[in-house]
Amino acid sequence: MLNRMLEEFSDLMSSSFVRSSFVYLIGSVISAALPLILLPILTRYLTPTDYGIVATSIVIVQILAVVLGINAYGLIARCHFDNDVEAHRKLVSTSISLAVILSLAVVLFLTVGGGIVERLTKFPASWAPVLAVIALTGVIQTTYLSLLQARSEPRRYIFLQITNTSLNLGLSLLLVVAIGMDWRGRMLAVVGSGVVIGLFSLYGLSVRLNLLRPRLDRSSLRSILSFGLPLIPHFIGGWVMTMAARLYLNHLASVADTGLYSVGFNVASPIALVIGAANQAYVPALFSRLSNSEGLDKIRLARILLLGAIALPLFGVLYGAAARWFLPFLVGSRFYDAADYILWLGLAFAMQGVYYIFGNFVVYSKRTSLMALGFALFSFMLTDPLVRHRQRFWHSRFQQSVASQQVGKHTRCHGGRQCFQC
Repeated sequence: MLNRMLEEFSDLMSSSFVRSSFVYLIGSVISAALPLILLPILTRYLTPTDYGIVATSIVIVQILAVVLGINAYGLIARCHFDNDVEAHRKLVSTSISLAVILSLAVVLFLTVGGGIVERLTKFPASWAPVLAVIALTGVIQTTYLSLLQARSEPRRYIFLQITNTSLNLGLSLLLVVAIGMDWRGRMLAVVGSGVVIGLFSLYGLSVRLNLLRPRLDRSSLRSILSFGLPLIPHFIGGWVMTMAARLYLNHLASVADTGLYSVGFNVASPIALVIGAANQAYVPALFSRLSNSEGLDKIRLARILLLGAIALPLFGVLYGAAARWFLPFLVGSRFYDAADYILWLGLAFAMQGVYYIFGNFVVYSKRTSLMALGFALFSFMLTDPLVRHRQRFWHSRFQQSVASQQVGKHTRCHGGRQCFQC
């Protein structure tokens, strides 16, 4: 049986799935490498406070993006395979139109209630409305990228991704280094690059793909809400695990612990990079196979996915253990303790890959409500600010594992059965 599984894995490695994964990986590596290359430059012009303000803006923008986009990207990508162009056009048009309308309401709220946001997050109230603009451009860009991914166009995908990163960092160098601005220059760079790429994505949606019209379709709106709203607790759980620490870790621990965590996160992030690139190719390949149930070899697919679910956690542990060896070559002696974080962050990123394996079945079956309970329950249980930061850290790593297991369970019991029977 093991030989058969290895043969099937060898066949998979020579498929278009791996070629697409490689293209996505190259693009992701370039996009991730550019900020690291410029880090020694920008850190000589920006203060830690400047970096903290920009980091806080990222946390807020992620929340606003969920409010505006309502997590409709998976539905839009899924409906690409239904071969109903008019229904797909109504869905995309409704999603973007809804995001624009909601963004206007958010801008008004942030203009009036910016002081509340500043008290809660320490982000300057005068710049709060700008975050809604960044979130809207991000929703438009992500919608276009999800369609490029569904259409198996990895080269266009990474071109847009790299262009966005390059433009962002180029404007940052101009405004921060050449002109001498502080965090405001960095924020203006984010806004400028977001607007340019957002307009390019709008052109792609409306002209190239012919999927965007200024309209709101009631049926499409119901589909978006029924699909996206159950995913909000699911998103909040992921947000708490990955982003919320940036808001409260300094208060619960110390700046030194935050620095160690950040270094550990950056060193462990290549695992997430590889898994993310593989998932970008895995989603359209999986959806395409599931949509053609007559030619689907269920046993072979299950064996391949099982092999991946076993290999990923092992890879995460080995990477984290190896970090103790190569970390001294990357950081100074004061950051050697980051190795403890790398081990568990590496395992957490690997378990996220296991979650992707099973979670995409649930997305395909459109039964996203199954993902909310198991994921969000553990997220909200662990948000008590009285929990010490290291307890919070260990629990969050365990939480990612539980989330993967819960989605896997629901996939076997509900989503997987639904998919294989369609």
